[in-house]
Amino acid sequence: MNRISDALRLALLYPINVASKNIKFRIGLIITVSIVFLSFVGLVAAPYKEEGWGIVTPEAMYRQGMPPCLPFSCPSIYHPFGTDEMGRDLLSRVLVGAHIALLQISVTLLASLFLGLLIGVFTGYGGTVLERLLSYLTEVFLIIPSFVLAAALVIVFGRGIASVVIAITATWWPWYARTAYVVVRELRELDFVKLCRVMGASRMYIIMRHLIPNTFPIVLVQAITDAGSILIEISSINFLIGTASMQSIDLPDWGMIIGFGLRYIRTYWWIVVYPGIFLLVTTLGLVLLGDGLNEYLSPIIRRRWKPWI
Repeated sequence: MNRISDALRLALLYPINVASKNIKFRIGLIITVSIVFLSFVGLVAAPYKEEGWGIVTPEAMYRQGMPPCLPFSCPSIYHPFGTDEMGRDLLSRVLVGAHIALLQISVTLLASLFLGLLIGVFTGYGGTVLERLLSYLTEVFLIIPSFVLAAALVIVFGRGIASVVIAITATWWPWYARTAYVVVRELRELDFVKLCRVMGASRMYIIMRHLIPNTFPIVLVQAITDAGSILIEISSINFLIGTASMQSIDLPDWGMIIGFGLRYIRTYWWIVVYPGIFLLVTTLGLVLLGDGLNEYLSPIIRRRWKPWI
């Protein structure tokens, strides 16, 4: 447990060292922290908190017929982002949507990281039969498209955060399992692992004491790098759900808001534009965060791009 806590402490302190040496990482970190701050603002101090969560209040019902944008309310000083088709304040929905987006990314990454790390470590250090079974399981999930799995889960469980998160997790953990598997295959041939086996240490002791602490930082870096791609994939699935919906979207997810609002793009553009800007900026911050981390860790990439940044 001490080794795992040391690895977690180093993982938390590592971004500070990277930020001091990589400008792309600093920009990505500033954007990401700003979005996290706005997500807390949406939870605590949204202008219309109930409307942000999808509740059609009496005030929202009144706005549905408010001129001059019948049946919508244009962006104004009272509603900087305007209102949606149900009269709900769009700024509140976008701010609450930041919380939903970060929640989906965090749950997906943590679940994928946990499953991938455990399965990859046990596969790389396990026996022949276990290694083959887990390898086949990993390959099966690698070939399943996330969109197909998400569509199946939405049909079975209905639209919502849980269906999308389960679908994305099921298609992302194999990549971390493969990374952990490769690292463990190298670690198990090193002298300190062989020495533990010779001294009679149990298999579980070696895994918990040496293999997981030395594999976790590598898989964690890969997970941070993939955060932007996961957000795009989650938003794409939610966009299709919103596009196919016949009634108003209650869940303040950016992808769903954009998908449902696409039918009003020619007249009520703000329903699509403002959530799209937040989605673009958040993805850009996560991508810069991952790219900066990769460039810092890879001397070859750092030398190649040094004249340009």
